[in-house]
Amino acid sequence: MRARLKALRSDDIADLPRFHPADPRSFAVPLVLEVGPLGLKGRERFDLLAATPAWLLERHGRDGAVLGRGLLLVFEWDYARVRAFLARKVEACTARSWPELARAVSRIAEWEGEGAEVIPIR
Repeated sequence: MRARLKALRSDDIADLPRFHPADPRSFAVPLVLEVGPLGLKGRERFDLLAATPAWLLERHGRDGAVLGRGLLLVFEWDYARVRAFLARKVEACTARSWPELARAVSRIAEWEGEGAEVIPIR
């Protein structure tokens, strides 16, 4: 069984493909990946935050640290490139069952809110 990225959207941004951040150097975009098995109906939600290094620095400071699970570092916002990159990563995941496959995809994005939180260290 192989995973398929069936949709990429954001709960916060209505038209994600046409979105342009106010500050192209410093932004964070919460993403929802809808993923299911290739060739089968059904999909589940995986959450990911796409953020620039400048946004992380502004939010957490030079003394902070950020865990990477559920975080995609980008240097500019380009919906088509982000979607293509995520599709390649998701579609490289294979397993014998959907629960195993979902666990593999959850290494990229948080599965249904499960997972690590971005925590600054001070």
